[in-house]
Amino acid sequence: MPAKTIAAGLAIMVCGLLTNNAWSDSLASFGLRTKDKNPCRLTDGRGFEAPTIVLMAGAYDKLSKDKVVVLEVIDAAINAGCDIDEPDELGLSPLNAAILYNEPALVERFLRAGADPYRRIVSSKASIDGLDAFEFLHMLMTKVPSQDRTALRAVLDRYQ
Repeated sequence: MPAKTIAAGLAIMVCGLLTNNAWSDSLASFGLRTKDKNPCRLTDGRGFEAPTIVLMAGAYDKLSKDKVVVLEVIDAAINAGCDIDEPDELGLSPLNAAILYNEPALVERFLRAGADPYRRIVSSKASIDGLDAFEFLHMLMTKVPSQDRTALRAVLDRYQ
C-alpha cells in the first residue's frame, strides 16, 4: 500500500478519533481498519499490518501540516493502552522511528509516555540488531554526519 494512501487513511482516522466516531468508520474509505477492533494495530486486510503508534511516528513528517493532529492520535493510542515500545516489522519501536526520522518532539513525547530507551532492537537487519536508542542514535550520527541530530542527543541525554 502506498505511503500516501496510508497517510491519507491516518488523517481520516484522526478525524474520527477527535470526534469520537468509531475508528473503523474513519479508516474504511481508505482500506484500513483496526485489527480485531484493537486501536493499537492497523491493517488493510490484505497483509499490511502495523502498530498504530509506530505507524504514526512514520506519518509525522509526511503530514507536516497536520503534526498536531498526528500527536493527538499518538496520545489517543497511548491513552487506549497501546504499547509505547511495540516495534514495527523492522524491529524499530516508536522511539527508534522518531530517532530515525530526526524528530526530537516525538522522542520527547515517547520518553515522557514511558518508552524504554534501553530496549534493544530485535531486527533481521544486522546493522541495527541489538542496539538501544542511544547506540542507534550514535550509529546514525556516524553514518549520516550531514544530518544534524544534536537536538535528539540532548533529549535522549536527559533520560540516560
